[in-house]
Amino acid sequence: MTRVNGKRKVTIRQVARRAKVSVGTVSNYLNGTAVVSKDRSERIQEAIDELDYIPDMLASSLRRKSSRDIHVLTPNLNNGFYTNIISSFMNYAYQAGYTTHISGYEYSSEMEKRHLRSLETSKPGTVVIIFNGYNDETEIKRLIKKDIHVILADRQNMIQNTSGIRFDNHEVIYEIIEFLKEKEYKSVGLLTELTRLENVKRRRDSFVEAMKFFGCENPESFVYERESLSLDKLRNGYLYMKEILENHSKEELPQAWIATSDYLAIGLMRAVREKGYSIPGDFGVVGYDNLELSAYVSPKLTTVSQDQKLFGQKLWEAVEHYNETGSTSDILLPQKIVIRESC
Repeated sequence: MTRVNGKRKVTIRQVARRAKVSVGTVSNYLNGTAVVSKDRSERIQEAIDELDYIPDMLASSLRRKSSRDIHVLTPNLNNGFYTNIISSFMNYAYQAGYTTHISGYEYSSEMEKRHLRSLETSKPGTVVIIFNGYNDETEIKRLIKKDIHVILADRQNMIQNTSGIRFDNHEVIYEIIEFLKEKEYKSVGLLTELTRLENVKRRRDSFVEAMKFFGCENPESFVYERESLSLDKLRNGYLYMKEILENHSKEELPQAWIATSDYLAIGLMRAVREKGYSIPGDFGVVGYDNLELSAYVSPKLTTVSQDQKLFGQKLWEAVEHYNETGSTSDILLPQKIVIRESC
């Protein structure tokens, strides 16, 4: 038996004996190669904790001749929407013995490209998950040539040999505007980041398209966008809406607002109420993402629900599907409006 820092290294056989299961069952639990029952999983994990067992993931990786690393690129590490998805995904990855590395590219295309270039030296079988991103096709294609599995998350998948998982950011915009029209709001505005990120751009373009469909002659004039709204959304959403209210009368503004994130919507709501207007009396507000916070503000925020745990699960399923079949997958997840008190 080998020693580590003077101590005998615990083996997988010892874990199996302690948990009263086979070595193969422990291996399946660690590597995610087969389903292990909840009871056995709990016993195995208890044995791992009690024995302080550390799986030799490097040796395991070499046996497979592939990496057990997953690199996740997210627009911003402070964005609760993405961290909720990543947290869900990491639960599956951890159980399967993968190591997950997370980096934020701060809504910068150049920073994203630098991250992707640095990953070109990764081992075959490495998984790279990119949330949003843009102007990155050249870097992604270089990764694919090196047998790195790229998953495009929350964006339209237009690159061959990549997997894709996204929410339907098109149809739900039509549903929101139709819902607001039924509530007898005469005009609808969009508060959004000024960005090239595909998912936000998709929401903006769908808003303009839907407004035209419902009879608006100049829908672009109802889009209120600013680059600063990409970061520190609560504060900057509040400041931008405060500026809008100071420079326009109520009659000049849309009667209802769609914000491209719950954080923007909540900042918007604070500015509206500080100005002496009521929600939903003077203005209606709809957010996007259904963050936990949206159910606890006053009034409770009507928003678009995106199941972040499900997204994390489907991300992991895309990894498993590729490992088992060598083929990519493309998954479109539904969204729904959660009607509360803000409109």
